[in-house]
Amino acid sequence: MSIFPVFDESIDVNEVSKTKGKKEILFDFKAKKVVIVDGKTKEASEVEQVKQWIQLLLLTETNKYRVYDNTGFGMTDLYNLRGHSIFNTPFGVMELEREIKEKIQKKDEVKEVKNIKSSTGFNSLNIEVTVVLKSGETLTSEVNI
Repeated sequence: MSIFPVFDESIDVNEVSKTKGKKEILFDFKAKKVVIVDGKTKEASEVEQVKQWIQLLLLTETNKYRVYDNTGFGMTDLYNLRGHSIFNTPFGVMELEREIKEKIQKKDEVKEVKNIKSSTGFNSLNIEVTVVLKSGETLTSEVNI
């Protein structure tokens, strides 16, 4: 006799996680805080999860944080060439777009990167990325660096 209950059914954890999907908390990058509705954190939809991931990718410098060591996550050219006027040249823009496209296409939910636009201001770089998901939805993510 045991103090723990005995169940006849076995549950496969991998099978349960596939049906429910991933849970991720929604983060507002403009306000720089987690979105809270009625005292509870709001869960992000699949589109919002990919949008957050793209924004985090563009805002992260490769190998700056130890959590991303040896993962390849983050941007290299964007931060190595910061301070130079190379983002105004066609070569610089093409190289930046190439790196962004390569990194975003590694995400499982992304089918294709449709469009990448970048514009430079006096002290900023604005990047707008349009992505088509495997679910058929299209999303646009904009990051100001």
